[in-house]
Amino acid sequence: MKDQQRKKQRVVERNNQDYISKLPYSLLCNILSSLKINEAVKTSVLSSNWRYIFTNPTNLIFDAQNMLVKDYPFPNICHLSKVLMFNIKMKRASTFVSNVNKYLSNVKNVQKIDKLKVCFTFRNKGYGCNDLEEWIRFAVERNVEEIDLCLLEDNHLSAPNPNDGSFYVFPCDTFDFNSTLKCLRLAHCVLAPLNSCNYGFSTLATLELFKVDLKSEEHIRILLSSCDNLESLSFSECYNMDYLKLEHSFCKKLKYLKVNLCRQLKGIMLKSYILETLEYVGSKVAFFFDAPNLKSFFGYVSENWLVCKLSTDLPQLENLLLECCCMGDVMTKRFPTFENLRHLEIIKVGIFRQDLSWIPVALNACPTITKLKLHLRTYFNIDEELTAYWPPRCLHKHLKEITITGIRGHSSEIAIAIYLLRNAISLEKMIVDPHPRIYLGNGKCVHSEVCENWSRIEKHKVEFFLKKEVGSLVELLIL
Repeated sequence: MKDQQRKKQRVVERNNQDYISKLPYSLLCNILSSLKINEAVKTSVLSSNWRYIFTNPTNLIFDAQNMLVKDYPFPNICHLSKVLMFNIKMKRASTFVSNVNKYLSNVKNVQKIDKLKVCFTFRNKGYGCNDLEEWIRFAVERNVEEIDLCLLEDNHLSAPNPNDGSFYVFPCDTFDFNSTLKCLRLAHCVLAPLNSCNYGFSTLATLELFKVDLKSEEHIRILLSSCDNLESLSFSECYNMDYLKLEHSFCKKLKYLKVNLCRQLKGIMLKSYILETLEYVGSKVAFFFDAPNLKSFFGYVSENWLVCKLSTDLPQLENLLLECCCMGDVMTKRFPTFENLRHLEIIKVGIFRQDLSWIPVALNACPTITKLKLHLRTYFNIDEELTAYWPPRCLHKHLKEITITGIRGHSSEIAIAIYLLRNAISLEKMIVDPHPRIYLGNGKCVHSEVCENWSRIEKHKVEFFLKKEVGSLVELLIL
């Protein structure tokens, strides 16, 4: 009887033990840094051991959700008078800045900051700009490695305009020879380094710019000349970017470059022995390539000028990802040949049906591919018979693996799969995945939800037709 009581007592004692508090202090700081700031502060009342843990964060995340107890959704105040709207916005901004400053006064003894993220609307020389510069300096003095600034909130009523000088100017001179910054993400601001801060970004490995005003070609040259260790560089919808010149003496470690919808852009000159991947979305521009290791390309195409340029200037391409709504217009009989391509990936959007005619053109143009991925998206799934017209046979000797995503069971999608099964004579595996893929860049995708009828109806329809075509040596996987 006494033994049983002792066992029960030991079980109760074990259950009452605070295992979380026994974790290493540095690990507790990391855990609290992943919480909202107000939630992390509340942990100080748990016990005397927890009183000061929140004062040693590894990340500083300053946005409306973290720093404002009560917020005003912008669409809901549109009906107010201009004076009242101005007063609300000023009170909101002053509360945000005051709360951040108060929080930083409590964590001023922290020795190391990994990440600083600020998402709030700031204007050049407007309210709170000096405070923002102090927050950046606070993080830099604590050897910050990642800075992420988005200086315009979604749906903000009075957005800063890059054309009227209202964009916040990023303080490049804050970074010196001792900088530890490895990743910099900027949105809705000016980035125009001068010669005086030529080496401020020498430790950067990743630079991502979204709707950033780069001022001039000279400022871009100064920026790139200071990024000795840059490996990944992204320009998205940037302003005052007429020409992009990447020279052999700049960015000697750069492997990935993305240029997306920079509407003023007229030309891109790439001279690099290291660059491996280029992603380009935009209108027709002048390209000049001296990049022998550039073997992967992603682009959105509406006509075949870009793919013709790639096949001529980059014969070494091994990976090609194209997004196009009108693939039949792009892949004409004049579509060029890629002799060394190993991996072809197509993002194809259709309203009512998928076009089959471009498939044999693609197979002819890429005689050495071993992997083919088709990311389909058909918005309206109409009932129709399998196509009565099949393009002429186009046998492919090297294609071993095919993946089709986003399939909904549409007859035109099934026709594409059947045509590939009939013509890929060395095929080993076909994967049919109903989850649509959304491409994020740099080889990363996210999955969307499948259509509601997939598991109940459409999957069985796809299985019925494809299993009649698949050979005994081919593995067919329908998810």
